[in-house]
Amino acid sequence: MHDTVSSVRDPESTQAWLVGSGIASLAAAVHLIRDARLPGRNIHILDRHAETGGGITSAGNAENGYILYPGSLPYFHDECVDNLLSLVPSASGSDKSLLDTIRDFQLSETPPPGSIAKTRFLRNKGGKCERSEANHLSIGPYNRLQLMKVLLEGESLLGRYRIQDFFGDEFFGTDFWALWSTTFALRPWHSAIEFQRCLRKHLPDIHSLNNVSTLDRTRYSLYESIILPISTYLRSEGVNFHFNAKVVDMRMTLDDNLKGDPTTVTEIVLREHEEERIVNVDPNDLTIVTIGSPNSGYQLGTNSDPPPYPSDPDDFTYGDWSLWFHLAQKATKFGVPLNFNSHTPESTLVTFTVTLHDSEFMLLYQVLTNDMPGSSALLSFPDSNWLLSICVPHQPGLRPEKMGNVVDKPMTKCAGEEIMTELLSHLNFPVESLLPNSITIPCLLPLATSALLPRVHKNRPEVIPPNTTNIALVGQFTEIPRDTTYNMEYSVRGAQTAVYALMGLPKSPPRTKRSLLLDVFDLLAEG
Repeated sequence: MHDTVSSVRDPESTQAWLVGSGIASLAAAVHLIRDARLPGRNIHILDRHAETGGGITSAGNAENGYILYPGSLPYFHDECVDNLLSLVPSASGSDKSLLDTIRDFQLSETPPPGSIAKTRFLRNKGGKCERSEANHLSIGPYNRLQLMKVLLEGESLLGRYRIQDFFGDEFFGTDFWALWSTTFALRPWHSAIEFQRCLRKHLPDIHSLNNVSTLDRTRYSLYESIILPISTYLRSEGVNFHFNAKVVDMRMTLDDNLKGDPTTVTEIVLREHEEERIVNVDPNDLTIVTIGSPNSGYQLGTNSDPPPYPSDPDDFTYGDWSLWFHLAQKATKFGVPLNFNSHTPESTLVTFTVTLHDSEFMLLYQVLTNDMPGSSALLSFPDSNWLLSICVPHQPGLRPEKMGNVVDKPMTKCAGEEIMTELLSHLNFPVESLLPNSITIPCLLPLATSALLPRVHKNRPEVIPPNTTNIALVGQFTEIPRDTTYNMEYSVRGAQTAVYALMGLPKSPPRTKRSLLLDVFDLLAEG
């Protein structure tokens, strides 16, 4: 068998073709320029959409309501993201990096001692809200043993097992699970492998994850604070952006010694303005492809109308996913996209953005929680049939298929004002005064948590597929050993891996953080 990419490429003579303009492609472009010394004019970003950002764009106005898309959550900076941001100049024009700018903001906004949020849950008991700090996460001896079993099991043995295959209903009613599921968007039917990776990486930090001083927050939304500055920097370096350009296929040479195994990309098939054109790719050039998209098929509602459920199969198969399907038909080493985008009842989330026209809600929130607005990452409602959580500026719901506690509909069928009514009922806030002074825009995402669905190893392709020479796959659906998907760090780590390997650089991303099992056992013993 041929080895995967290992030769060093000449940056001056290498053309880089990046498919997609989300954070994975943007990160790859930055690392190609800063680490591989590739001239910006040699980098081409192709995207079927009209602007950069993938699922992290934001829109709207104060009159009609704003909409903030979820992008990748939860949003924690880790080493790969920090490294990326340190390479991008600050938009302020100073000598500082984008990372410096974000750190300066965090220092200026750090809450004074004693003002860190402690309320993580609000429970509705007898029509009265009760605060909970979620510091006591007792799960019982049986569930502790099951957690240890999941932690110690090999991934190959976990295979397609779901989280609910290891735990009974009582586990999913604990504060431990409520905290874990709302933080990482995990549901009982999601992958046991992904649960294990989350446990191994984050369990010792679970008590501090709601403390914004331990998270990386930005002044504005992720789109304004990260995507736009990176895009602006890349344009200043001469990177070529091609929007409304859909890559429908990549033609590859076949290795006759390996039963026609595709090895080298030779042509990119593009569709622009309803016309097809071919981009020739030299064997010494490179291609980096973002596969799949958790945001495909999203639908917006309004304050008075629920979001329509997408009925066009193009949303799931031929849109942002079509290229991956074409690659998968060429060889099994390119993964199995159908495993992830064909189970929408198990991957659907509803998010919503509330635009407030006065300060009444914030004042009531502060009195109820005894926390400053913005001092916590999430405030969740375990008694909500929708398993609602709110945060600033994004509010997700994890059980949108359930009937509401007050609104007798599934969340997926609700208009914005109905979702706001349900939320206000859990807070015991006055609906009569608050509802007319707010606009709520719901967003239905059929594939939001698709990367967390049960899978076996070969369902997700490696960043550098075996026996290939000039192609890498990035995004939330590639296989990065030991790391956890559904976050920005995963996309950036994949991009770094792709650039270092394709350009033959003698470096690799930092090792994924993993908790010492002894520390984990100590924590579980406390339960």
